[in-house]
Amino acid sequence: MKQRINLYNPHKSKKKFELLSLQGSVTVALAVIAVVLLCGLGLNWYASEQESTFAKLQQDKVKIDEAVATEQARFSNLQVQPEILAEQQRLKDEIAARKALQSLLHKVQPAQSVNFSSYLYALADASLTESWLSQFVLDNNNRSFTLGGGAVDGPSVASMIESIASTEEFQGMNVNTLTVNAEGSGVRFDALAELRSYE
Repeated sequence: MKQRINLYNPHKSKKKFELLSLQGSVTVALAVIAVVLLCGLGLNWYASEQESTFAKLQQDKVKIDEAVATEQARFSNLQVQPEILAEQQRLKDEIAARKALQSLLHKVQPAQSVNFSSYLYALADASLTESWLSQFVLDNNNRSFTLGGGAVDGPSVASMIESIASTEEFQGMNVNTLTVNAEGSGVRFDALAELRSYE
């Protein structure tokens, strides 16, 4: 004979979760504390990441500032100095004067005699970097030589006249008048010389 035994006690009291009970309050408090801790850890991690990013940006900014300063210093060294510009202009003037003299040499006609062209070549050989001729008149009949030009300073004019007088064609010439006037960053001169007579 089979018999069933019911072990369930219908009269046993059931425990319900009471929010206002001590156990319920402790559970809620623990849950709130856990959420707050998680939020705090998350905010702390985010703040650390932001600080790390900010520190990297600061390092990058320092490197960029150093690179900009280096480039600015390099470009400031490339600026042309006034002395270089003045020297460049002087060289241009000298080249222009020599080209004018060269052009004059090419224009010499055979009828002007070999002697005249030799005077021109002598002037070209006697030219100096500190002075230049811009015009001259050579009169073999009257043995006169008028010249005008420019130089960086007064002594350079004397050096040029001495250089001309040292050539074979102008050797023995006598300078009768010489005027030197300041002009721009140099001087302007005019001279009248008497050539030696050939017997």
